[in-house]
Amino acid sequence: MKYVLLIVATIFFLMVPVTAVTSTVEISADITSVPVYIDGDFTGVTPLSVNDIEPGYHLVRASPDGLFHQTLNVSVNPGDITEVSFNFLTSEDQIPAMVRIGECVGTPQPSNLDGPAYSLHWISGNTLMAYFSGRDDGISCMASSDGIIWERMADACLDVPVIGGEFRTDPWVFLVPDGTYRMIFSKKEGNKHVLFSASSVDGIRFTGEDMVTFSENETASFPVNPSVPSGVVYANGIIRMYYYVPGIGIKSAISEDTGVSWISEDGIRIRYGTDPTTMLLPDGRTGIIYVDITPKSKGHRIFFSLSEDGYDFSGYQPVQILESIEPGVWLMDPEVITDEETCYLYFSLMGVEGMQNNGLPGTLRSVINLDCLEKLSTKRD
Repeated sequence: MKYVLLIVATIFFLMVPVTAVTSTVEISADITSVPVYIDGDFTGVTPLSVNDIEPGYHLVRASPDGLFHQTLNVSVNPGDITEVSFNFLTSEDQIPAMVRIGECVGTPQPSNLDGPAYSLHWISGNTLMAYFSGRDDGISCMASSDGIIWERMADACLDVPVIGGEFRTDPWVFLVPDGTYRMIFSKKEGNKHVLFSASSVDGIRFTGEDMVTFSENETASFPVNPSVPSGVVYANGIIRMYYYVPGIGIKSAISEDTGVSWISEDGIRIRYGTDPTTMLLPDGRTGIIYVDITPKSKGHRIFFSLSEDGYDFSGYQPVQILESIEPGVWLMDPEVITDEETCYLYFSLMGVEGMQNNGLPGTLRSVINLDCLEKLSTKRD
């Protein structure tokens, strides 16, 4: 008889639904009524107590009007009450309200990277190099181990052979298949831009100034005044370079000889875009981040666009990730770099006073969520 009771009890136990153990997250901030989003969904305003949260990691974002939002990755244990606090008024890292941040971009951190028009690249020894414009110094450079604190190198990474009116700017550095480094940069004299190339064995000292040569295919036109190069290196060794042409937008060219010579590609990749920075995504698609220069924007917005093949970016809706909300403040120099599995976006802010006095822009760094950007990049009909 006891075996029958045991079987019945077991069946009854198995039939009783098991209630998942949830948790509570209490969210506060040093200013009231801050909108809060958990895993991208609006949850309420501070102070806020949220019940029935599943255990595990959750992204909690607080987005006060007129200030940079802050995002925390919060670990929630079963049955616990987890307290989350945001500090906006007392945070040393809080930047004045100048930029509206998209939902896929983390809280910006100030960086002492003080060079305009920079390119970032990892070299041996886990050193992150920043290459940026110099006038009498050629292309200058800084080094960092954490991407926030930078130390300027005493010598330029690319010397100027002859001091004169030429201005070397817009460097793009990449690793070529033979293990050496190549720098494509713009040499500017007056309103004329020409792209040049230099090489390096260690990613620090670049030598040689060879003009980048373009050949046309049957329909592509020779680029006039190309500048602000960036690009991707494919697994088969082919390199695609994106560059800005004044009055047109972002165009592209292909190289099959490690960046020595280039074939212009037909059409326009991004109309009314400039300052491209590009990345190959794990699924083989190409992402490009650029400054919008449409008449109503003119450098006040930064977008992300997606392409299946790196050539046609018209198949997806672009996603706005940054917008200047203070008159006279420009967004410039977006640059993306990946550290293990984390992707960072660097960008610069420049106001009218800095422009007039040849001042340097301020540089900020944010974590960006590429999965989030890809989900928002909906296909056009």
